[in-house]
Amino acid sequence: MIDTITPAALSQFQIDQRPEEEKKTELGQDDFLTLMMTQLKNQDPFKPMENGEFLGQMAQFSTVSGIEGMQSSLDKMTGSFGANQTLQASQLIGQSVLVENSTAYLQLEGQVDGRFELPSSSGSVQIDIMDVNGGLVREIKLGETSSGNHDFRWDGKSSLGEQMPPGQYTVSITAASGDSRTAIPVLLSRKVDSVEFGNEGAVQLNTIEGEAITLDQVKQIRQSVVAI
Repeated sequence: MIDTITPAALSQFQIDQRPEEEKKTELGQDDFLTLMMTQLKNQDPFKPMENGEFLGQMAQFSTVSGIEGMQSSLDKMTGSFGANQTLQASQLIGQSVLVENSTAYLQLEGQVDGRFELPSSSGSVQIDIMDVNGGLVREIKLGETSSGNHDFRWDGKSSLGEQMPPGQYTVSITAASGDSRTAIPVLLSRKVDSVEFGNEGAVQLNTIEGEAITLDQVKQIRQSVVAI
């Protein structure tokens, strides 16, 4: 007969039965079940396990089983999420996306599309387009503008009506707030040229403008915008 085995003794028993190089420091689910059944078969009938002790060991077993089951579910969810993200990213090739960035890239005979959001209505909203040297190229006054999202389009021309050369420009939007003006975040369009998939499901979108962006930077996917 084997006396009642305590949880501490179970762990020690499991460790000592293996070669030194294969000893484990924790009981696995199968090990725990095997040892507990061995304990039940060999316990002294005059000294049966106390109900509290038995229930405690069962609770420990259930906890181990539950954690392993939860981990398996999480692994499946992660795999499903990664596959869905890959599918979503691949469908963005050739599409235009909006990202929060004040840098605009004007293509040959092209235009620049964007969006901004006003938290509250303003009596005066203004869009300024500047070249790489900070010189003012175009000033677009929208006047009184309601709160919410607003799309805009710069046709690529200067204040004098001249077509500006392709290149990099900066878009700045301000709204009147009392006696001062408040800068408003700018969302500008980028066109996705290709998609790269990195380690652990990381996705990178390469744009025709020469930038690399991530999915969490994408604020909107669009086909076209309506100019103000």
